[in-house]
Amino acid sequence: MITLDTPTPAALPAAPATEGVYFDFHTKTKNLTAHDVTLTVDARGLSKIAKVAFSSNCTAHGLVATCSESFESGSNPNIGLGSMTQLTLTALRGSRLGATGTYKITGRSAHAQITGGTGSVTVGGPSFGLDHLADHTNLKVGSNVAEPVRFTNVGNRPARGVQTVLAASPGLDFADHYSNCKYGFNGAIHFAECYPKGAINIGETAALAAPVRLHVGSTALNTSLDALTAPLGQPGWPDGQGIKWTWGKGSAPALKLKVIKAGRRSSAPAGSVSLPQTGSVTDYWIASLRARNTADFAVSGASAQADAGKNATLAFHLRANGPATLYDRSGGEGVPTAWVTLPPGTTAVGHSANCAPWQENNPTAEAKGPYVCSLPGIIVPKGQVTNFSLTVRVDDVVTHAKGGVQLVWGPDPADSHRPAFDPDSRNDSAVLTMN
Repeated sequence: MITLDTPTPAALPAAPATEGVYFDFHTKTKNLTAHDVTLTVDARGLSKIAKVAFSSNCTAHGLVATCSESFESGSNPNIGLGSMTQLTLTALRGSRLGATGTYKITGRSAHAQITGGTGSVTVGGPSFGLDHLADHTNLKVGSNVAEPVRFTNVGNRPARGVQTVLAASPGLDFADHYSNCKYGFNGAIHFAECYPKGAINIGETAALAAPVRLHVGSTALNTSLDALTAPLGQPGWPDGQGIKWTWGKGSAPALKLKVIKAGRRSSAPAGSVSLPQTGSVTDYWIASLRARNTADFAVSGASAQADAGKNATLAFHLRANGPATLYDRSGGEGVPTAWVTLPPGTTAVGHSANCAPWQENNPTAEAKGPYVCSLPGIIVPKGQVTNFSLTVRVDDVVTHAKGGVQLVWGPDPADSHRPAFDPDSRNDSAVLTMN
Protein backbone atom coordinates (compact mmCIF):
# COMPACT_ATOMS: atom_id res chain seq x y z
CA MET A 1 0.00 0.00 0.00
CA ILE A 2 1.18 3.52 -0.86
CA THR A 3 -0.59 6.19 1.17
CA LEU A 4 -0.78 9.94 0.66
CA ASP A 5 0.39 11.96 3.65
CA THR A 6 -2.39 14.26 4.80
CA PRO A 7 -1.97 17.38 2.64
CA THR A 8 -1.04 20.50 4.59
CA PRO A 9 -3.76 23.17 4.29
CA ALA A 10 -2.72 26.02 2.01
CA ALA A 11 -3.40 29.75 2.24
CA LEU A 12 -3.35 31.76 -0.98
CA PRO A 13 -1.68 35.17 -1.12
CA ALA A 14 -3.20 37.95 -3.19
CA ALA A 15 -2.83 37.57 -6.98
CA PRO A 16 -0.57 37.52 -8.90
CA ALA A 17 1.49 35.74 -6.23
CA THR A 18 1.21 31.95 -6.35
CA GLU A 19 1.35 29.10 -3.86
CA GLY A 20 2.75 25.67 -4.65
CA VAL A 21 1.06 22.57 -3.25
CA TYR A 22 3.20 19.43 -3.01
CA PHE A 23 2.36 15.83 -2.18
CA ASP A 24 4.27 13.22 -0.21
CA PHE A 25 3.47 9.55 0.17
CA HIS A 26 4.64 6.73 2.42
CA THR A 27 4.63 2.94 2.52
CA LYS A 28 5.55 0.25 5.03
CA THR A 29 6.61 -2.16 2.30
CA LYS A 30 10.33 -2.75 1.71
CA ASN A 31 11.74 -2.76 -1.81
CA LEU A 32 8.44 -1.78 -3.36
CA THR A 33 8.63 -0.80 -7.02
CA ALA A 34 5.66 0.79 -8.77
CA HIS A 35 6.53 2.58 -11.99
CA ASP A 36 2.97 2.57 -13.35
CA VAL A 37 1.21 4.80 -10.83
CA THR A 38 -1.46 7.16 -12.11
CA LEU A 39 -2.69 9.89 -9.79
CA THR A 40 -5.94 11.69 -10.48
CA VAL A 41 -6.19 15.19 -9.05
CA ASP A 42 -9.72 16.55 -8.98
CA ALA A 43 -9.46 20.29 -8.32
CA ARG A 44 -13.01 21.26 -9.30
CA GLY A 45 -13.65 22.23 -5.68
CA LEU A 46 -11.21 25.12 -6.18
CA SER A 47 -13.01 26.60 -9.20
CA LYS A 48 -14.49 29.54 -7.30
CA ILE A 49 -11.31 30.61 -5.49
CA ALA A 50 -8.22 29.79 -7.53
CA LYS A 51 -6.65 29.36 -10.93
CA VAL A 52 -5.03 25.91 -11.01
CA ALA A 53 -1.92 24.88 -12.97
CA PHE A 54 -0.76 21.25 -12.91
CA SER A 55 2.81 19.99 -13.11
CA SER A 56 4.34 18.75 -16.39
CA ASN A 57 3.76 15.06 -15.57
CA CYS A 58 0.01 15.67 -15.68
CA THR A 59 -2.57 15.76 -18.48
CA ALA A 60 -5.41 18.12 -17.56
CA HIS A 61 -9.01 18.13 -18.71
CA GLY A 62 -10.36 21.29 -17.15
CA LEU A 63 -9.71 21.06 -13.42
CA VAL A 64 -9.21 17.28 -13.39
CA ALA A 65 -5.77 15.91 -14.25
CA THR A 66 -4.18 12.47 -14.54
CA CYS A 67 -0.52 12.42 -13.52
CA SER A 68 2.13 9.76 -14.10
CA GLU A 69 4.22 8.75 -11.07
CA SER A 70 6.94 6.25 -10.18
CA PHE A 71 7.62 5.09 -6.62
CA GLU A 72 10.40 2.98 -5.11
CA SER A 73 10.61 2.37 -1.37
CA GLY A 74 14.08 0.80 -1.11
CA SER A 75 15.16 -1.16 1.97
CA ASN A 76 14.01 1.51 4.43
CA PRO A 77 10.27 2.06 4.07
CA ASN A 78 10.28 4.63 6.89
CA ILE A 79 11.65 7.21 4.46
CA GLY A 80 8.84 9.12 2.77
CA LEU A 81 8.13 8.92 -0.93
CA GLY A 82 8.15 12.23 -2.74
CA SER A 83 6.21 12.83 -5.91
CA MET A 84 6.49 14.85 -9.11
CA THR A 85 2.85 15.89 -8.98
CA GLN A 86 2.17 19.38 -7.71
CA LEU A 87 -0.30 22.24 -8.08
CA THR A 88 0.44 25.90 -8.62
CA LEU A 89 -2.45 28.01 -7.33
CA THR A 90 -3.29 31.67 -7.89
CA ALA A 91 -6.15 33.34 -6.06
CA LEU A 92 -8.89 34.56 -8.40
CA ARG A 93 -9.17 38.32 -8.44
CA GLY A 94 -12.10 39.42 -6.32
CA SER A 95 -12.23 36.16 -4.37
CA ARG A 96 -13.36 36.73 -0.80
CA LEU A 97 -10.80 36.54 2.00
CA GLY A 98 -11.54 33.40 3.96
CA ALA A 99 -13.24 31.58 1.06
CA THR A 100 -12.27 27.89 1.10
CA GLY A 101 -12.17 25.10 -1.48
CA THR A 102 -10.99 21.51 -1.59
CA TYR A 103 -9.33 19.10 -3.98
CA LYS A 104 -9.18 15.29 -4.03
CA ILE A 105 -6.41 12.86 -4.99
CA THR A 106 -6.93 9.22 -5.95
CA GLY A 107 -4.55 6.74 -7.57
CA ARG A 108 -4.12 3.34 -9.17
CA SER A 109 -1.31 0.91 -9.93
CA ALA A 110 -1.00 -2.76 -10.87
CA HIS A 111 1.72 -3.18 -8.22
CA ALA A 112 0.30 -1.34 -5.21
CA GLN A 113 -2.88 -0.08 -3.66
CA ILE A 114 -2.89 3.72 -3.69
CA THR A 115 -4.66 5.53 -0.86
CA GLY A 116 -5.33 9.18 -1.62
CA GLY A 117 -6.91 12.00 0.32
CA THR A 118 -8.37 15.48 0.34
CA GLY A 119 -6.72 18.85 0.83
CA SER A 120 -8.07 22.31 1.57
CA VAL A 121 -7.17 25.77 0.28
CA THR A 122 -8.19 29.13 1.76
CA VAL A 123 -7.92 32.62 0.32
CA GLY A 124 -5.69 34.84 2.44
CA GLY A 125 -4.41 34.30 5.92
CA PRO A 126 -2.34 35.69 8.76
CA SER A 127 1.45 35.56 8.59
CA PHE A 128 3.74 36.10 11.56
CA GLY A 129 7.10 37.81 11.23
CA LEU A 130 9.23 36.91 14.25
CA ASP A 131 11.80 39.42 15.45
CA HIS A 132 15.43 38.31 15.66
CA LEU A 133 16.28 36.47 18.84
CA ALA A 134 19.29 37.63 20.84
CA ASP A 135 22.50 35.56 20.83
CA HIS A 136 24.43 35.15 24.09
CA THR A 137 28.02 34.19 24.89
CA ASN A 138 30.04 33.47 28.03
CA LEU A 139 26.99 32.34 29.99
CA LYS A 140 27.70 31.12 33.49
CA VAL A 141 26.70 27.55 34.31
CA GLY A 142 23.82 27.65 36.78
CA SER A 143 22.55 31.03 35.61
CA ASN A 144 19.28 31.95 33.88
CA VAL A 145 19.06 33.89 30.63
CA ALA A 146 16.01 35.73 29.24
CA GLU A 147 14.96 35.61 25.57
CA PRO A 148 12.14 37.97 24.48
CA VAL A 149 9.79 36.63 21.80
CA ARG A 150 8.07 39.31 19.69
CA PHE A 151 6.27 39.09 16.33
CA THR A 152 4.06 41.01 13.88
CA ASN A 153 1.09 39.83 11.81
CA VAL A 154 2.10 40.86 8.29
CA GLY A 155 -0.71 38.88 6.61
CA ASN A 156 -4.05 40.03 5.21
CA ARG A 157 -6.29 38.32 7.78
CA PRO A 158 -6.30 38.40 11.58
CA ALA A 159 -5.35 35.31 13.58
CA ARG A 160 -7.72 34.01 16.21
CA GLY A 161 -4.76 33.19 18.41
CA VAL A 162 -1.10 32.25 18.50
CA GLN A 163 0.88 29.12 19.22
CA THR A 164 4.57 29.39 20.04
CA VAL A 165 6.90 26.40 19.89
CA LEU A 166 10.24 26.55 21.70
CA ALA A 167 13.06 24.00 21.59
CA ALA A 168 15.95 24.21 24.08
CA SER A 169 19.04 22.25 23.09
CA PRO A 170 20.97 19.93 25.43
CA GLY A 171 22.18 21.73 28.54
CA LEU A 172 19.24 24.14 28.62
CA ASP A 173 15.86 23.80 30.29
CA PHE A 174 12.89 26.08 30.80
CA ALA A 175 13.12 27.99 34.07
CA ASP A 176 9.38 28.74 34.11
CA HIS A 177 6.39 26.50 33.46
CA TYR A 178 2.98 27.91 32.57
CA SER A 179 -0.46 26.34 32.79
CA ASN A 180 -1.24 27.09 29.12
CA CYS A 181 1.97 25.53 27.83
CA LYS A 182 2.70 21.86 27.30
CA TYR A 183 6.20 20.51 27.79
CA GLY A 184 8.05 17.49 26.47
CA PHE A 185 11.40 16.23 25.32
CA ASN A 186 12.92 14.28 22.48
CA GLY A 187 16.18 12.80 23.66
CA ALA A 188 18.14 15.63 25.24
CA ILE A 189 16.13 18.44 23.60
CA HIS A 190 13.36 20.09 25.66
CA PHE A 191 10.24 21.44 23.96
CA ALA A 192 7.51 23.82 25.03
CA GLU A 193 4.36 24.69 23.07
CA CYS A 194 2.41 27.64 24.45
CA TYR A 195 -1.05 29.00 23.69
CA PRO A 196 -1.37 32.53 25.10
CA LYS A 197 -4.87 33.96 24.64
CA GLY A 198 -5.57 36.85 22.33
CA ALA A 199 -6.47 37.52 18.70
CA ILE A 200 -3.74 39.06 16.52
CA ASN A 201 -5.07 41.77 14.21
CA ILE A 202 -3.54 42.68 10.86
CA GLY A 203 -0.36 44.72 11.38
CA GLU A 204 -0.35 44.09 15.13
CA THR A 205 2.95 43.59 16.94
CA ALA A 206 2.73 41.43 20.06
CA ALA A 207 5.10 39.66 22.42
CA LEU A 208 5.01 36.97 25.04
CA ALA A 209 4.26 38.97 28.20
CA ALA A 210 7.28 37.38 29.89
CA PRO A 211 10.55 36.58 28.10
CA VAL A 212 11.43 32.93 27.83
CA ARG A 213 13.77 32.18 30.72
CA LEU A 214 16.26 29.37 30.18
CA HIS A 215 18.34 27.69 32.86
CA VAL A 216 21.96 27.05 31.86
CA GLY A 217 22.70 23.60 33.25
CA SER A 218 25.98 21.89 34.12
CA THR A 219 26.08 20.15 30.71
CA ALA A 220 25.54 23.31 28.62
CA LEU A 221 28.16 24.28 26.04
CA ASN A 222 27.23 25.40 22.52
CA THR A 223 23.49 25.54 23.05
CA SER A 224 20.59 27.14 21.21
CA LEU A 225 16.93 28.09 21.40
CA ASP A 226 14.64 27.50 18.43
CA ALA A 227 11.45 29.58 18.35
CA LEU A 228 8.50 29.30 15.98
CA THR A 229 5.36 31.43 16.12
CA ALA A 230 2.30 30.53 14.09
CA PRO A 231 -1.43 31.25 13.98
CA LEU A 232 -3.42 29.12 16.39
CA GLY A 233 -4.31 25.87 14.63
CA GLN A 234 -1.43 25.95 12.14
CA PRO A 235 -0.21 22.39 11.50
CA GLY A 236 3.48 21.59 11.32
CA TRP A 237 6.60 21.52 13.45
CA PRO A 238 7.10 19.92 15.92
CA ASP A 239 4.61 17.34 14.61
CA GLY A 240 6.22 13.97 13.96
CA GLN A 241 9.02 14.47 16.49
CA GLY A 242 7.77 11.69 18.77
CA ILE A 243 7.40 14.07 21.72
CA LYS A 244 5.42 13.00 24.77
CA TRP A 245 3.70 16.13 26.02
CA THR A 246 2.72 17.07 29.57
CA TRP A 247 0.68 20.18 30.34
CA GLY A 248 2.00 22.71 32.84
CA LYS A 249 0.59 22.46 36.32
CA GLY A 250 -2.82 24.02 36.83
CA SER A 251 -1.50 25.99 39.78
CA ALA A 252 1.10 27.71 37.58
CA PRO A 253 0.30 31.12 36.07
CA ALA A 254 -0.86 31.41 32.45
CA LEU A 255 1.48 32.91 29.87
CA LYS A 256 -0.09 36.02 28.38
CA LEU A 257 0.40 38.20 25.32
CA LYS A 258 1.42 41.84 25.41
CA VAL A 259 0.42 44.19 22.57
CA ILE A 260 3.40 46.31 21.52
CA LYS A 261 1.73 48.03 18.59
CA ALA A 262 -2.01 47.88 17.91
CA GLY A 263 -3.13 46.52 14.55
CA ARG A 264 -6.19 47.31 12.50
CA ARG A 265 -9.53 45.58 12.65
CA SER A 266 -10.76 43.78 9.55
CA SER A 267 -14.04 42.32 8.34
CA ALA A 268 -12.10 39.29 7.05
CA PRO A 269 -12.56 36.20 9.20
CA ALA A 270 -9.66 35.14 11.39
CA GLY A 271 -7.45 32.45 9.89
CA SER A 272 -5.45 29.54 11.28
CA VAL A 273 -3.29 28.76 8.25
CA SER A 274 -0.29 30.97 7.58
CA LEU A 275 0.39 32.59 4.25
CA PRO A 276 3.70 31.55 2.66
CA GLN A 277 6.67 33.46 4.04
CA THR A 278 8.18 35.96 1.60
CA GLY A 279 11.22 38.19 1.50
CA SER A 280 12.96 38.66 4.84
CA VAL A 281 9.86 37.74 6.86
CA THR A 282 10.19 34.52 8.83
CA ASP A 283 8.27 32.95 11.69
CA TYR A 284 11.30 30.92 12.82
CA TRP A 285 14.59 31.98 14.41
CA ILE A 286 17.43 30.28 16.27
CA ALA A 287 19.33 31.98 19.09
CA SER A 288 22.86 30.84 19.90
CA LEU A 289 23.63 30.59 23.62
CA ARG A 290 27.22 29.66 24.45
CA ALA A 291 28.08 28.64 27.98
CA ARG A 292 31.42 29.05 29.75
CA ASN A 293 32.16 25.35 30.10
CA THR A 294 34.49 22.54 29.03
CA ALA A 295 34.08 19.16 27.35
CA ASP A 296 37.06 16.84 27.38
CA PHE A 297 37.43 14.11 24.78
CA ALA A 298 39.95 11.28 24.92
CA VAL A 299 41.03 8.28 22.88
CA SER A 300 42.44 4.98 24.08
CA GLY A 301 45.06 2.70 22.55
CA ALA A 302 45.33 -1.06 22.32
CA SER A 303 47.87 -3.85 22.04
CA ALA A 304 47.71 -7.32 20.52
CA GLN A 305 49.96 -10.20 19.48
CA ALA A 306 49.88 -12.52 16.49
CA ASP A 307 52.29 -14.65 14.51
CA ALA A 308 53.13 -13.96 10.89
CA GLY A 309 50.14 -14.69 8.66
CA LYS A 310 47.70 -14.54 11.56
CA ASN A 311 45.04 -11.94 12.37
CA ALA A 312 44.59 -9.85 15.50
CA THR A 313 41.97 -7.35 16.55
CA LEU A 314 42.84 -3.97 18.05
CA ALA A 315 39.95 -2.61 20.15
CA PHE A 316 40.01 1.04 21.20
CA HIS A 317 37.52 3.81 21.98
CA LEU A 318 36.70 7.49 22.07
CA ARG A 319 35.36 8.74 25.40
CA ALA A 320 33.47 11.95 26.29
CA ASN A 321 34.63 13.00 29.75
CA GLY A 322 32.41 16.09 29.93
CA PRO A 323 31.27 17.78 31.97
CA ALA A 324 29.44 19.45 29.06
CA THR A 325 27.38 17.76 26.35
CA LEU A 326 28.58 18.46 22.82
CA TYR A 327 25.73 19.33 20.46
CA ASP A 328 26.93 19.93 16.92
CA ARG A 329 24.24 21.56 14.79
CA SER A 330 26.62 21.79 11.84
CA GLY A 331 25.78 18.16 11.12
CA GLY A 332 29.03 16.49 12.16
CA GLU A 333 31.86 18.85 11.32
CA GLY A 334 32.16 19.91 14.96
CA VAL A 335 32.40 16.46 16.56
CA PRO A 336 35.67 14.60 17.04
CA THR A 337 36.72 11.52 15.13
CA ALA A 338 39.54 9.04 15.65
CA TRP A 339 42.26 9.02 12.99
CA VAL A 340 43.97 5.61 12.99
CA THR A 341 47.33 4.56 11.55
CA LEU A 342 48.26 0.89 11.34
CA PRO A 343 51.30 -0.62 13.05
CA PRO A 344 54.15 -1.36 10.57
CA GLY A 345 54.13 -4.83 9.13
CA THR A 346 50.34 -5.20 9.19
CA THR A 347 47.50 -5.10 6.69
CA ALA A 348 43.91 -4.22 7.57
CA VAL A 349 41.49 -7.07 6.88
CA GLY A 350 38.42 -5.85 8.79
CA HIS A 351 36.98 -3.02 10.83
CA SER A 352 33.95 -2.12 12.92
CA ALA A 353 30.99 -0.55 11.14
CA ASN A 354 31.82 2.91 12.53
CA CYS A 355 35.30 2.92 10.98
CA ALA A 356 36.28 3.25 7.33
CA PRO A 357 39.41 3.85 5.26
CA TRP A 358 40.09 7.53 4.79
CA GLN A 359 39.82 7.11 1.01
CA GLU A 360 36.77 5.05 0.12
CA ASN A 361 37.11 2.50 -2.71
CA ASN A 362 40.89 2.81 -2.60
CA PRO A 363 42.44 -0.67 -2.21
CA THR A 364 45.69 0.82 -0.92
CA ALA A 365 43.88 2.77 1.80
CA GLU A 366 41.71 -0.22 2.68
CA ALA A 367 44.82 -2.31 3.20
CA LYS A 368 47.20 0.16 4.81
CA GLY A 369 45.02 2.98 6.09
CA PRO A 370 44.77 5.47 7.54
CA TYR A 371 41.28 4.79 8.92
CA VAL A 372 38.79 7.25 10.34
CA CYS A 373 36.37 6.18 13.09
CA SER A 374 33.25 8.25 13.75
CA LEU A 375 30.77 8.91 16.54
CA PRO A 376 27.15 7.74 16.13
CA GLY A 377 25.50 11.17 16.27
CA ILE A 378 25.80 14.91 16.75
CA ILE A 379 24.82 14.85 20.46
CA VAL A 380 27.66 13.56 22.63
CA PRO A 381 26.87 13.51 26.38
CA LYS A 382 29.32 13.10 29.22
CA GLY A 383 30.16 9.45 29.79
CA GLN A 384 29.52 8.30 26.23
CA VAL A 385 32.08 5.72 25.15
CA THR A 386 32.19 4.78 21.48
CA ASN A 387 34.00 1.51 20.81
CA PHE A 388 35.94 0.85 17.63
CA SER A 389 37.93 -2.10 16.32
CA LEU A 390 40.38 -2.77 13.54
CA THR A 391 41.42 -6.29 12.52
CA VAL A 392 44.88 -6.61 11.01
CA ARG A 393 46.92 -9.42 9.49
CA VAL A 394 50.56 -9.64 10.53
CA ASP A 395 52.65 -9.73 7.35
CA ASP A 396 56.01 -9.20 9.04
CA VAL A 397 56.62 -9.63 12.76
CA VAL A 398 58.00 -6.31 13.99
CA THR A 399 58.71 -6.14 17.72
CA HIS A 400 56.69 -3.40 19.40
CA ALA A 401 55.35 -2.13 16.09
CA LYS A 402 53.51 1.08 16.86
CA GLY A 403 50.52 2.58 15.09
CA GLY A 404 48.35 5.29 16.59
CA VAL A 405 44.96 6.77 17.38
CA GLN A 406 44.68 10.55 17.10
CA LEU A 407 41.72 12.71 18.07
CA VAL A 408 40.77 14.80 15.05
CA TRP A 409 38.20 17.61 14.79
CA GLY A 410 36.25 18.08 11.60
CA PRO A 411 36.08 15.99 8.44
CA ASP A 412 39.65 16.68 7.26
CA PRO A 413 42.61 15.92 9.57
CA ALA A 414 44.73 18.44 7.70
CA ASP A 415 42.41 21.19 8.98
CA SER A 416 41.95 19.82 12.50
CA HIS A 417 42.03 22.40 15.29
CA ARG A 418 41.35 21.32 18.85
CA PRO A 419 38.58 23.58 20.21
CA ALA A 420 39.07 25.77 23.26
CA PHE A 421 36.41 23.88 25.21
CA ASP A 422 38.70 20.79 25.25
CA PRO A 423 41.77 22.20 27.03
CA ASP A 424 43.48 18.87 27.86
CA SER A 425 45.61 17.69 24.93
CA ARG A 426 47.33 14.90 26.89
CA ASN A 427 44.62 12.34 26.09
CA ASP A 428 44.20 13.25 22.43
CA SER A 429 46.47 10.46 21.17
CA ALA A 430 47.23 6.85 22.03
CA VAL A 431 49.35 3.99 20.71
CA LEU A 432 48.33 0.82 18.89
CA THR A 433 51.00 -1.80 19.49
CA MET A 434 51.49 -5.13 17.76
CA ASN A 435 53.81 -7.77 19.23
